[in-house]
Amino acid sequence: MNLTKKAKLAAVLGGLCAGGFGTQAVSAESDDRAATLLQEILVTATKRGDASTLDIPASISVADEDLISKRGMVGMDDFLRSLPSTNFLDRGAGRNGIIIRGVTASPQDDIAVGIYIDEAPVTGLGNEFGGNPDLKYVDMQRIEVLRGPQGTLYGDGSIAGTVRVIPNAPDLGDFSAEIAGSSSSTADLGGQNTSMRAVLNLPVVEDKFAIRIVGYDYDNSGYYQNIAGDSEDKAVWADAFGGIVVSGDAGDDQYTGGRITALWQVSEDFDVTLSHMAQDIDQSGIPESMLALGGTRRAPFQKQDGSGEALGIDLDVTNLKMNLDMGSFALFSSTSVAKSKTLQDRDLGAYFGPMLEADDMPIYLTDSADTKSFTQEFRLNTNLDGPWQFLVGAFYQDYERTRHQIMKFEGTSVLDPFEGALLFESLVEENLKQLAFFGEASFDISDKLTAVAGVRHYDYDKDSPDVNDGVFNGGRSESAVENDDSGQTYKLSLNYRADDSASYYGTFSQGFRLGGPHPLIPSDICDTSGVPDQIDSDELDSFEVGAKFALAQGRATINVSAFQVDWTGIPVKQILDCGFETTANAGEAQSKGVEVDGQLLLADAWRLDYGMSYIQAELTQDSAALGAQSGDRLPGSPEFQASLGLQADFSMAGRPMFARADIAHTGDYYNNLQQSGLAAGNFTTINLSLGAEINDSVSVDFFARNLTNKEGLTWIETELGDGRANYIRPRTIGIELRTRFGQ
Repeated sequence: MNLTKKAKLAAVLGGLCAGGFGTQAVSAESDDRAATLLQEILVTATKRGDASTLDIPASISVADEDLISKRGMVGMDDFLRSLPSTNFLDRGAGRNGIIIRGVTASPQDDIAVGIYIDEAPVTGLGNEFGGNPDLKYVDMQRIEVLRGPQGTLYGDGSIAGTVRVIPNAPDLGDFSAEIAGSSSSTADLGGQNTSMRAVLNLPVVEDKFAIRIVGYDYDNSGYYQNIAGDSEDKAVWADAFGGIVVSGDAGDDQYTGGRITALWQVSEDFDVTLSHMAQDIDQSGIPESMLALGGTRRAPFQKQDGSGEALGIDLDVTNLKMNLDMGSFALFSSTSVAKSKTLQDRDLGAYFGPMLEADDMPIYLTDSADTKSFTQEFRLNTNLDGPWQFLVGAFYQDYERTRHQIMKFEGTSVLDPFEGALLFESLVEENLKQLAFFGEASFDISDKLTAVAGVRHYDYDKDSPDVNDGVFNGGRSESAVENDDSGQTYKLSLNYRADDSASYYGTFSQGFRLGGPHPLIPSDICDTSGVPDQIDSDELDSFEVGAKFALAQGRATINVSAFQVDWTGIPVKQILDCGFETTANAGEAQSKGVEVDGQLLLADAWRLDYGMSYIQAELTQDSAALGAQSGDRLPGSPEFQASLGLQADFSMAGRPMFARADIAHTGDYYNNLQQSGLAAGNFTTINLSLGAEINDSVSVDFFARNLTNKEGLTWIETELGDGRANYIRPRTIGIELRTRFGQ
């Protein structure tokens, strides 16, 4: 870390202490828990306002603001990998995969889980081929994770589940502010990490208008090492082609972001919320290893200008929400505009070199994308007297993405085997217009039994013009492919609320993922037999039964569910011998399993959180296109997962304190259906946190992530198959200071 960053961090930490001890603030809530009960968390996942999880006939995991803080959650991987039947593949900025209940056949490219910032969909706004934006959990009210297809309410992209991140809304009544700074150190090849964040809440007109402002900066050290400059093998090919090699750290990243939200309470029955968030990620070097080099080492060439591999995402999301309560009816509108710009710059010489009778050569592929998505959703909810309630809605999306790829030789011109020719360039536009109508009706069959039926109709048009050129394309080619489709998904559930502490449910639900035109592949250099004209929408049927209990006078909860998922028309990506990628709807699969999670108050000061799942996700028919057989296990999803969290809330010298330990085990999983080669997963991590309130406005947390410094593979790359892999972060130990002002 440079001196500027050190000085910046020192100033923040110093300001925390100086400002905190001299600032008037409301005391923290007492942690005297003589009559403590587990608090019921209300969620908005049903799009019908606040609802108890006991009234939701589906599996849902929730992290509230207190848990986010005490577990030190700052990103998606901090939470998702610890949930039942959920896996998170972190491959760098925006290069990630979320897998729920085993629903994936191409984990590093699949988008099977919907991602929302409150009401704004940001699914797939990660890297240029998919992935999701790596949002930082700063000033969040809660995180909701719905397992199972959400095709009725959330539509396309939520075929396996949905993740919703709910930011804190502006407080109309009280001024408040918080400033926090942290410093930590990562073991092995890692280094120093720092973070700073601030939250400001301003009631401009009391009880009428307020603004909330959030800003943050996270600097994380990489834990990969570029050894190209010290490799004798690399030196041979560097000399042969005039390539540039260096050695040093790889994978450093910086997340800089902010959010501003304005809430206007126009009247008692009408409110308007306008928010804008922005986050920029810059990652120096691709955070992945080359397994043949051992550990977290890699050996890329540099470009001729001296720059190297890089990842980057610039994300902007604007959302306007309006709520009108008319008593028996409530109208809601959400308007969103999401924009992202992505970059991936990487050396692929180790992959393309052997095709040209060289073990390696300096060839760089730059992938960039510019995406804009406009969405509009209207909903009408009822609050009628009697057994019937209704929700009806309409959804519109206008999505545009322009992808640019360019491949260049990055050696010296006199040693260029291509004699200066363009290797490959592609400009692809993706245009989608989607219109959907959805609705749910609930009927109270009795005081305890409620039935819910839902349907969604979708209709979309897609077109994808592209221009390709270069040696690897066989010259210039142009095409314009398009397709359209429509369909329906359904849901039916029964929820039996036995009493205030128990519910039993059964749910049938469907999910879908939009297809699209298949990009044309040049037939003069590729065997295109069997390459389809379009990629069909894939569909999924889910059957789930479960029970939710609040036991021991509210001191324990347990949620149990069993499910079976039948998935048809699976889109599977493959790399042809000529280097082009093709996708085919080439399989059917089934996933079935059980999930258990809950909480337990062991004593007034001690809380236990637990979760466990066992799933079997496998093909149910032979697939020649995949070279796979019925019974082959789907990639990317462990059969067994378990987590355990123990938290103590107590007082020392009259000041609130907490201590927490989290243990999470992820079973093994493979990157291919045949379960061949090296397995990822099969690791157990231990995280510790210890926090204390120094006075009414200053608090300090000590934390350790991956305490035992477990070495674990999260993924082994399949797109190129040249031995690239990703590891979990080594042991990281640090401290965070926070100060609060106002209420």
